[in-house]
Amino acid sequence: MLFGWRLWKICVMISFGLIGATLVAWFVGPCSDQWLYATAGGAALALASYWPVKCAVSLLGGLIGAVIVMYSMSGFGVSGILLWTCGGIAAVACTGIAFLNRQHVVIVVTAFLGAVLVVSGLAIWAMNMPILYGTVLAMATGSAIVVPFILLVPTVMSSFYQIAEVRRLHIEL
Repeated sequence: MLFGWRLWKICVMISFGLIGATLVAWFVGPCSDQWLYATAGGAALALASYWPVKCAVSLLGGLIGAVIVMYSMSGFGVSGILLWTCGGIAAVACTGIAFLNRQHVVIVVTAFLGAVLVVSGLAIWAMNMPILYGTVLAMATGSAIVVPFILLVPTVMSSFYQIAEVRRLHIEL
């Protein structure tokens, strides 16, 4: 979360590996060899993203932007073809913006991935405390803004830290 810009190529590969594994597991469906297919699909997509990693990070930024737009629009009750159309337009637009601002996208993507890891670790820790877990669960089910806010705060904090460190060291990603 704090030093993701130093490992950004590995983070991009791991992200595409997780996306590939998830998509293959979803397409294959429940079967006895689902984990094998998911692992193979994830490894294939991770390796495919290794060589064009500078373009792959732009595509990853576009995918994250499209998911955020689609999540936001589904919260407003948009569904069906309109949701997918807006998601596709957002993916193209966010990919272009991510390509033009690659250094900041690298930092934001690694900050987001680190925030997901930290928040998931804190969620496991909170599940062992019934009072805290019940409160957070009630807040998350009662409001659609709680979960994005819980992820947004560490992402923004981590992004600011990484941008300051990159500027301090005068490094070009």
